[in-house]
Amino acid sequence: MRRRWETSTSGSAASPGWRRDENVNPLWLGTAKKEISPQRPMPLAGFGHRTGVFEMVALPLYVKVWLFERKDAAGRISRALLAQADILAWNEKRMDFLLGKLEALYGLPPSAVILQASHTHGGPWTVDLAHPADGAYVRFLEAQLLAGVEEACGRLVPVVAEQGAADFDLGINRRKFIAGRMTMAPNPEGPTDPEVRVVRYRERSSARDVGVLFHYTCHPTVTDANAVSAEYPGVAMERVEAALDGGAIASFLQGCCGDIRPKLIRDGEFYRGGIDDVRLAGDRLADVVLGILNRPMEALPDSPLVSGSADTTLPFARLPDTGELVAGSDRPGMIGEWSRLLLGDPSRLAAGIRLRMNAVRLADGLTLVAMNGELTVAYGLFLKRQSRGVLPLAYGNGMIGYVPTAAQLVEGGYEALESIYYFGLPGPFSPEIERKIRTAAADLLRKIALPVSDP
Repeated sequence: MRRRWETSTSGSAASPGWRRDENVNPLWLGTAKKEISPQRPMPLAGFGHRTGVFEMVALPLYVKVWLFERKDAAGRISRALLAQADILAWNEKRMDFLLGKLEALYGLPPSAVILQASHTHGGPWTVDLAHPADGAYVRFLEAQLLAGVEEACGRLVPVVAEQGAADFDLGINRRKFIAGRMTMAPNPEGPTDPEVRVVRYRERSSARDVGVLFHYTCHPTVTDANAVSAEYPGVAMERVEAALDGGAIASFLQGCCGDIRPKLIRDGEFYRGGIDDVRLAGDRLADVVLGILNRPMEALPDSPLVSGSADTTLPFARLPDTGELVAGSDRPGMIGEWSRLLLGDPSRLAAGIRLRMNAVRLADGLTLVAMNGELTVAYGLFLKRQSRGVLPLAYGNGMIGYVPTAAQLVEGGYEALESIYYFGLPGPFSPEIERKIRTAAADLLRKIALPVSDP
């Protein structure tokens, strides 16, 4: 197939001849929205205790495409792609193929592509964890993504951007010591990221709404109902889109919510709600977003469209030997499944695993940083401190599993130790991963010419 664009060059941090004359070199944006609700009965991902195929479609699933393009004064084109999907995560094993296809067809360098998942637990199996991905659904998802990119190519318009922020209190830290053991329980003293950041794009000539991005950090796990659902982010996106000009889209961008859960608490313990609770949480978030949109917002100055990547390998603290796995393979439950999985796939016994990190600077004051893991909130807060306007996106371009901090690895608990069985990891990470991630993140921001605080 012929490339969608005849020529392509990715942006650089020092594009010679760049002029900040927004009338000469505006940012162009094309959008598309494609439904990805499953077309046949299938199990849903996210909760190990949930069995059987889904019972209903409570809230439809979508993939939403944001295609950015800018031409510099010398006529060189830079472009970037953001795709937000109502899924648990994008398939890690398919990522190199998918990124390569986007580059071949549309001239999009991998560093300029962010495929992000809202991390809803109400969608099909799209990742290979202890439970394999549904291959037919993954192919359908990828086809809808590519169809959306093609549609967005034909809808490019010059835009201006503005942003605003407010706090929201849905999320609470879920790691708490009880009787000397790290448990999953409400911890109002633990760190969270309460900020909701909203970015609105409008057509330059008419001021017509083109799209709204809003970023927040909290697991979409209000309910464990066996129903297809985009969860509270889906409710919020639906309400925001209804308030925009016709044809405009809204996308929820998930932060580093690995240890942040919805604040549904009864007698000091978490509980799962129903679909009505999902709608209530989503409506509350939508109220915050619409409140920001209805107030004066900060104009985002134009800048070159720049991207970069800085992958790093995260080492495991120790690997199980064959004897341990053979002994464990006869055990019931997750330990047995995990042992048999590793015995059957020795490639999982590598000494470390690749953490993908890439950044796309969309404007002066707006940079998206994507990571292919379920990072805990401390990493998101760290990235925000490093440079103004950074939005950390977990679940970006694949999914390797939970990525805890060094302190959390010492403390134990689900994110640090217990989750490895569900993700098919060979062992807990070494505490040195935090230093490696902080260093790689700071290097990445410097690569795209952002000022950086001391990591």
